[in-house]
Order: sequence, then C-alpha cells, then structure tokens
Amino acid sequence: MGKAGSSKKVQRAARAAASSRGTGERRERGFPLLVLLIVVLGIGLVIAARASRDELVAPFLEDHWHLGYEIYDCGELRPALLNEAGGDGIHTHGDSLIHVHPFNSSATGTDADLGVFMEAAGLTLNNDRIEAIEAGFASIDNSTGCGDEDSVIQVARYAPGNNTDPSTIYPDDFSQIRLLANLEVLVIAKIPVGGDMPTPSQTVQAALVTHGAGLNLSSDAPLEFDPTTGAPITGEIIDPDGDTTDDTGTDDTSTDDTETESGEGSGEGSGE
Repeated sequence: MGKAGSSKKVQRAARAAASSRGTGERRERGFPLLVLLIVVLGIGLVIAARASRDELVAPFLEDHWHLGYEIYDCGELRPALLNEAGGDGIHTHGDSLIHVHPFNSSATGTDADLGVFMEAAGLTLNNDRIEAIEAGFASIDNSTGCGDEDSVIQVARYAPGNNTDPSTIYPDDFSQIRLLANLEVLVIAKIPVGGDMPTPSQTVQAALVTHGAGLNLSSDAPLEFDPTTGAPITGEIIDPDGDTTDDTGTDDTSTDDTETESGEGSGEGSGE
C-alpha cells in the first residue's frame, strides 16, 4: 500500500514537472512572436505615414502663385473683379489674376479651390447665373440665352503656357474646381449651347507675363513649366529691354552684336 502511494506521488510530480516545462516553452515562444508583431505594426505605421505625406499636394503655405481668370457673357469680356478681400490668401487685386499665397491650411492643397476665391471676391457662380457683389457688375442670367440661342455656363481650364486649347471644361460644381498650377487660366463663360469656350485674352496674358518673369504666352512655341515651381523651362522669354532669349537664356541678338563690334574694330585697325 505504501509503495502504491509513493508511485502515485512520483507520477503526480512527473506530470507537474512536464506541465511546468510546457508552460515555460509556450512563454518562450510567445515573447518573440509578440516582438515580431510589434515590429510589423511599427513598419506598417511608418509606411502609412509616408504615404499620407506623399499625398500632400500644392499649393503649400510657402507658395505664391498667380492664376489668370476671365468672365465672358456671350462673347463679351467683362471687367476684372475689384473686391480685394482676404480669402485665406486666395484673392484678387483687380488685375485679372487670382493670387494664391495661403495664409493657413484651409486654403492649401485640395482645399485651394475656386470656391475660396469666389467667397473672397463676392462672386456667385452656378449653372443659373454669374453675379458679383460689387457695384457696376451686371448679373449674367443663363435663362436669357445668347441671342436667339439657348446658353450654358461653364468654366474652362487652360494649362500654363497653353492659351488655345482648354485642358478641362467643367459643366457644374464650379466652387469645387481645384487651383492646380501657377500661371494657369480659368475662363468663366456663358456661351451658346454647343459653342466653344473663349480663349484667354491678351489682357490676362499680359497680366501673367508681368507676374511670370516675362513669359511670352503668345509665343508660337508653347512654354513648358516646372510642375513644382511653375517656372518656365523652355520657350521664348522677354527681357526688360524687349529682346528675346532662347530657353538657355542666351540673347538672340548677342552674336550679331559681337560680329558688328568686331567688324568695326577691325575697320578702325586697318585704317590706322
């Protein structure tokens, strides 16, 4: 009887030892798995943060853009808006330009849209009418048509350096139109149904030339622009004296001037 009891005690001790070893092994295996899970989650958070940062788009707080805009009523160009309210840094100075230099994040990136400018300028723009709060701006009513033709109100986007072919024509939701690039032009117009949108006028082109380091937007060779800075990288440039340079910055007239001076110098030398 004593031997049987001793045997049972030995068996219980063996089972307890085996159970203790199993628990310890599970704990040893569980800790590395926990560490691995933490590392994987950390890497995932880093990747997500980078992706979120890459999704940020211009304009940023440090940017200062100039976009052209115009308003047409059945082919008639209306005067530029004069209301210079702040608009969180998106506004006009009565110069046919939308000045974009955001004061805060509410006017940056995807929040920089035509709606911010409309609020600052006191402009109402929808499929029914175009009107402004300032005196002297006659409302444009879409219901009156263009002559004997039905009309439509649209907005056309002209990419920087292209004043002939709109990149996008918007039929509605005008306040949500993004301000995408420095030196682009937005043309707001009431036109006959099926008609062509007006192209940017010489007035707005001249305004962009003034603010675009002498860009010749009427050049036969469309300019190319740096997508980040909006600066020109090819095409003609007009210097303050009215001379033109090529895309490398070399004056077209420099060679002729040099040859002329050289010829005059040699003539004087031979006369002596």
